[in-house]
Amino acid sequence: MTMGNNKICAPEIFRRKIFYLAGFDPRGGRFYHQMLAEEIAKANAQGADLTISPRQRAGSNIGWSVTGPEIHADHTFLMWDDIVRAHWPKGPLAVLWRTLAAYQGFLRGFDWALVRRAPKACRITLFYPGVTLFLVPLLVLLVAGGLLALLLPGWTALLGALAVTGVVSWVILRRIHSLWLLRFIMFNDMLARHAPAGDLAERITAFTDTIAAELDTNNADEVLFVTHSNGSILGMGVMADLMARRAGGFPANFSLITLGNCIPLISARRDATWFHTALDALAPGGFRWLDIGSLTDGACVPLVPPCLGRAVESPPGLTQLSPRWFRYADPATYQARRADKYATHFDYLRRLDHPSPLDYVAITCAPQPLSTSIKDFIADNAQGAAHD
Repeated sequence: MTMGNNKICAPEIFRRKIFYLAGFDPRGGRFYHQMLAEEIAKANAQGADLTISPRQRAGSNIGWSVTGPEIHADHTFLMWDDIVRAHWPKGPLAVLWRTLAAYQGFLRGFDWALVRRAPKACRITLFYPGVTLFLVPLLVLLVAGGLLALLLPGWTALLGALAVTGVVSWVILRRIHSLWLLRFIMFNDMLARHAPAGDLAERITAFTDTIAAELDTNNADEVLFVTHSNGSILGMGVMADLMARRAGGFPANFSLITLGNCIPLISARRDATWFHTALDALAPGGFRWLDIGSLTDGACVPLVPPCLGRAVESPPGLTQLSPRWFRYADPATYQARRADKYATHFDYLRRLDHPSPLDYVAITCAPQPLSTSIKDFIADNAQGAAHD
């Protein structure tokens, strides 16, 4: 606040518009609104003074706002969870059949020279769900069969072992998140082969329309297009469409943020020509692009040029950073997060024990532009080793 003529002037309000595109997740805006509310409660316990509004419809999407003494952040959650649910195979036979087809697509379609540029953990994450789909039932069958053979006669023991194997294997695969990863792999194999079509293509166009309308009015101090995980792949299509529409380029207050992106999963596919065209459209740049990825997150492809294999792999304006969770979490919290890869993949959206200039609450609710937050993060980590 400032003093003038013995009067206290209210602080200037920084107005930010956020468009958020989630990953391959059947949970919708309610889940992400609740998660942000929990993170804002943490921030308030650390000294912030933020209030989040209830959810409300925003056209075909869902919206809410976060307000504070110096910030008004208007969020639009770009909905496609209904499409995710439509591409969410149920039942073991459907998962098994589509898993075989998806892995065949990746094994035949990959440019392996590009794949080898990704961290080893990413390659393990891609193939371990398929391995566990066969290995877990085999091990359970051997154990269950051996035990039941001691208690039951012949065919009764075999049928009992098969029944136990089906139930126990399904529970284990869900607990270690193999089934979610398998569905993620199936969906992206489909994207690589065929490009978005039908409802998904229409939804991407609708996302582009929504963001373009905001950029045309440009009433906010800052506009952020934030994508997470698989949303970053769809976001490349949105950005390519925006580039085509905006002959004059993007306003200076616009930024793209990719959190835990898996873009090279498709860019490294030789058959994903539609995606290569979208990435090539981004080559001129003309917008700020912050990409945050952690080496502890096997479900993303961290710190690898997002336009992998294209003539321009890192468009102008791109900044790639690690979230440095080891500096912003107490040691016990950090070790727990490293052990739980599924939780790690969502930590981009959380505030850990200590505030970071680039945690999700800071990115979306700080009363300063993203460029300043990036500078603050780099200065804060200038002496840190490449740890996480």
